[in-house]
Amino acid sequence: MQALTLVEGSITLTSEQCLRCGNCLFACPAGAINGIHAPSRYYRQETLVAPLSLHPPDTAELLVWHRLYHIRAVACDADKQPGWALAVARLNLVLLKYQEPVWRLQPPVDPQINIAKRALLPAGNNIVHSASVPTGKRLLRQLYPRFSETVVKVDPQRCLLCGACTRVCPENVLRLTEHVFETESVRCTACKNCLAVCPSQALTLEEGPKEAFINQQALFTVRCPNCQRAFAAWENESSLCPLCRQHQHGMRSTCC
Repeated sequence: MQALTLVEGSITLTSEQCLRCGNCLFACPAGAINGIHAPSRYYRQETLVAPLSLHPPDTAELLVWHRLYHIRAVACDADKQPGWALAVARLNLVLLKYQEPVWRLQPPVDPQINIAKRALLPAGNNIVHSASVPTGKRLLRQLYPRFSETVVKVDPQRCLLCGACTRVCPENVLRLTEHVFETESVRCTACKNCLAVCPSQALTLEEGPKEAFINQQALFTVRCPNCQRAFAAWENESSLCPLCRQHQHGMRSTCC
């Protein structure tokens, strides 16, 4: 069921088809979705408990539960709720890459059978709480700063060093100076603004998670043989500047 549709650059939400699962809130890189809230879930100590939603949560939401509420298990019947079992399996694949403890599936407690035993437990251990977690890719970046969910790659053979990508990046992932081109992928929320404006298709996004690092590539200052202006280049050799390369046959005078 598709509640969100994109037509000619405009997103439409069809309320009748929306399940209120909240997955879109965790996927949106800009936090631009309003009118929907993250679902409330129930937990006891470190375990999510019934009633569980019919639609299983996205991995991004479970990662927030993992960090903020220290959840480590889900009480569910894997045969009756295979979607939740699959969601935990997907989460564990990411947690292993994050070097975090994985989650467990626990059989749900039957209150009719275990009521006497549960009565012997301290009251604090038996309380079921309800909560919803904050959303957004920026939050995940803050909760797991050691890893990059999206890695930005720059192809020096294609890149013109025009700086368009650095100007549209809302997270300051790409930084260009006279001497260095930097990429800090841990900041990236995969909004793809940089891909949209790159005139030479020199950027690619690779899915993580990967160990976070700042990639610095040294640049050289050279002089354009056509317009005689200095500009940053990947190699210390004579070549046309980005503006001249965008003009057909490099025809650009010093007056323009």
